[in-house]
Amino acid sequence: MRLTTTARHFEATPDIVEYTEKKMTKLKRFFDNILHVDVTMSVEKFRHIVEVSVHVNGHSFFAKEESDDMRTSIDKAADDLERQMKKFKGKIISNHHRARKQEVSFMPVEKIIASSSVGKNSELEFLESYEKNIPICTVEEAIIDMENKERQFAIFNNKESGKVSLVYKRDDGNYGLIERFE
Repeated sequence: MRLTTTARHFEATPDIVEYTEKKMTKLKRFFDNILHVDVTMSVEKFRHIVEVSVHVNGHSFFAKEESDDMRTSIDKAADDLERQMKKFKGKIISNHHRARKQEVSFMPVEKIIASSSVGKNSELEFLESYEKNIPICTVEEAIIDMENKERQFAIFNNKESGKVSLVYKRDDGNYGLIERFE
C-alpha cells in the first residue's frame, strides 16, 4: 500500500503524519489489495479539513471531513472510509452468495435396482450406479422435454427459482410441480 500525505496551508508535524499512517493502515482489514491512499490535510482559518482517497483494485473510496482539530478530522474520515468499505464488501459477499445459491451444490447419482429384489424381505439389489446431470431450464421447457421423451416425470434445476424441481404428468392430464422447500 502506497500512502501519500499532502499538507496545505500548514506544516504537518511528524506525529500527525504518523497518526494518519496508523489510521489508514487499519483499512487493510477490509481489503488486502489496497493500491494507494492519498491524504490531503488543509487548514482554513479554524477549520481542519482532511480529504482521503483510497484506491482498491477496480474501486475507489473517498471521504472528506472537517472539524476544529486535525486528529478528529482524520478519525472521522477513517470511520467514514471504514463504513464505505464494510458496505461495499458486504455487497460483494452478498452477490457472491446469491450467485452460488443458483447453482446445484451436489451431483446426483442414479442407482438401478433389480426388479427381482423389490417386495422381498431381503435388501434391495443395486445393479449399477452413475452420476446424473440435471438440466437447467424453465418449468415449461422441462414439460416439453418430458413430453418429447414420452416420460412421466422430469427432474431439473429451475432457472427462475434456482431450486431442484420435479414436474410430472398427473392422472387427470394436467401437470404437477414439486420444488425443494427451503
